[in-house]
Amino acid sequence: MRQVLAFLRSLGLTAQFLLLATVLYTVLAIGTGTLQNRIISERMIEGSLEIEQALARGVLLSVLGEEPVRDYLPPALKARVHDAVMTQIDPDYINRVKIWGIDGTLVYSSSGPVESLDALEPSVMRAVRGETIISRADGVSPENIDDVTLGSVVYEVYMPLLNRNGEVIAVGEIYCSVELLLTRISRMLSDTDYIRLASLLIGIAGLAVLVAFAQRRISAQERSIADSLRKSDELAERNRQLFNESERLRTQAAQISEAVLNRIGSELHDGPIQLLSIAALYRSQLIHAEAELPLARKASELLDTALADLRSISTGLVLPTLDGLDLAETLRLAVLNFRTECGTEVALELDEAEVTLDPDTRTAIYRIVSEALHNARKHAEGRGVSVMSEVTDGILDVIVSDKGPGIRQVTKEARPSGHVSLGLAGMRNRAKSIGARLDVTSRPGRGTQVRLSMDLENEANRWHAAAIPTSDRGTTSAAENDAEIYALRNDG
Repeated sequence: MRQVLAFLRSLGLTAQFLLLATVLYTVLAIGTGTLQNRIISERMIEGSLEIEQALARGVLLSVLGEEPVRDYLPPALKARVHDAVMTQIDPDYINRVKIWGIDGTLVYSSSGPVESLDALEPSVMRAVRGETIISRADGVSPENIDDVTLGSVVYEVYMPLLNRNGEVIAVGEIYCSVELLLTRISRMLSDTDYIRLASLLIGIAGLAVLVAFAQRRISAQERSIADSLRKSDELAERNRQLFNESERLRTQAAQISEAVLNRIGSELHDGPIQLLSIAALYRSQLIHAEAELPLARKASELLDTALADLRSISTGLVLPTLDGLDLAETLRLAVLNFRTECGTEVALELDEAEVTLDPDTRTAIYRIVSEALHNARKHAEGRGVSVMSEVTDGILDVIVSDKGPGIRQVTKEARPSGHVSLGLAGMRNRAKSIGARLDVTSRPGRGTQVRLSMDLENEANRWHAAAIPTSDRGTTSAAENDAEIYALRNDG
């Protein structure tokens, strides 16, 4: 069985189909042909018996004449009947012929001398009354003892013989074996079998042509599909590389941005703040009378304000160390620095579930929360400021809210030309850079809420993609960018 299956698999599609079609067609042809021949044979047997009795009736009536037959046939008439039966009736059509008188007496048999019967044959008497009877011969009737040996199945036909006036003058009986009938029928059916076989072969040949054509089309389509799949795989791989490269560039952009902010903060601290601090020292050396002058007092106030603002800006630009902190610790640090810097009270409600974030995400969340807190201090005057975090079904939400007057909607016409809300725009860009979403909700008189939402599963996948070695993601320019980030972080 395995060898047969292996052989079938080794064949092409056309050969497999033709083999299967040939087997099925052959089985169907044999089965239907056998059933058809059986039905035809049964119908043709009935028709053949009709033909045989018509033939025998014509031959017998031509020699019996017009007078009824009773008791016996005269020798001369019997001789003429026997000669007609032997010469005019083909033994390939009729096995045996008998003649019965209208009184039920057997007067002639083509097989030899006749013997008288003790009882009348019922079928003969029915035929005398004008009925044609076709039945199978059996050995029960005394007159059929020798006749049933003519074949496996023997049919006997009793037919009334009528003269020109329509009177029954005798009863003719013929015997036909089924073998004799089927021999003639099989010769006719063999011709139909040849036609059926020829039709089968022509049909299989036509199917072979169709299958071969279809296989060529299918093979061409398979090659086309394979080529399309190959191109799709190449495109998918290229997209993956571009995605990894964009993630790497986005990460580097965030790192460069932080490095620039840290550098600006350091430059402010080491430059203008130092100079203003020195100016404040020189101010303390002024003569008391001169320091009390209105212009001197105003200059002194402006100097103190500028120094405080620059220190605040410098503190906000320089990012504290976030290495090793989880989400809750990062948020606590942002709130602590804000309280220290601004002295504004902040309600803190944190989900203590351990959420580990990559450095870029920690930095972005710290910056967004810090910016939102400063906006709350500026626009809500620090009223009802709170920071909350929660993790639900893998979704992280960080919410900064206040109870200030809310954000006043400004129409497009009233907005200054080229005006962009840098605070909100910066927060949204940072959220987008880490695959998060930032929603700002504000209603007049009911405060403002800033919600940062992020899928932690996507964050883990993004962190994994960002962790791919540079040699697997980009060109040699990546190393140059890393060197530039290092220089920005350490310059000054």
